[in-house]
Amino acid sequence: LQKRHIIKPLDCVFCCENESIHHLFFDCIVAKNIWGTISSFLDRQIGDSFESIAKVWLSKKNNAAINLISSAIMWSLWKQRNSMISNNVVWISIIQVWRVILKTIRFCMVLSIEDCKTKIESLLNFGESLIRQPLSILSG
Repeated sequence: LQKRHIIKPLDCVFCCENESIHHLFFDCIVAKNIWGTISSFLDRQIGDSFESIAKVWLSKKNNAAINLISSAIMWSLWKQRNSMISNNVVWISIIQVWRVILKTIRFCMVLSIEDCKTKIESLLNFGESLIRQPLSILSG
C-alpha cells in the first residue's frame, strides 16, 4: 500500500496491534481463534505459520479438505480486512469473519473432490452452529 501511496494506519483492523502479513494470518487474536477452532474440529494442528499450511499442500490429494479450508480462512481474513479498510465496514465481532469463511467454503466446495465433501459439509454445519451461539466474554 505504501508503494502505491495509499496511506493506512499500520495497526491491525481486528486487534489494533502492529500489522504484518504474518500477524494478519497467524498472530492476530482473531486469526488464532479461527485456527484454534479449526484445529480442534479437524483434530489436527494447523495454522501456526505459512510453513504449516504449505506442508499440507505437498500431499494435496490426501488433504484436499484441509487445503480448501485453510485457503478459505486466509482469503476470508484478507477479504474482511480489505473491506474494513477500503469500504469502511465496521468491525463488530469475529462472527463477521466466520460468515465470510463459510460463504467462501460453500462457493469453493463445488471444486472439491467427492472424498472431501463430507468433511467440508460437517465443517459447514459446525460453523453454522458456531455463529448462532451468543458471544462469550472471557476474563484474563
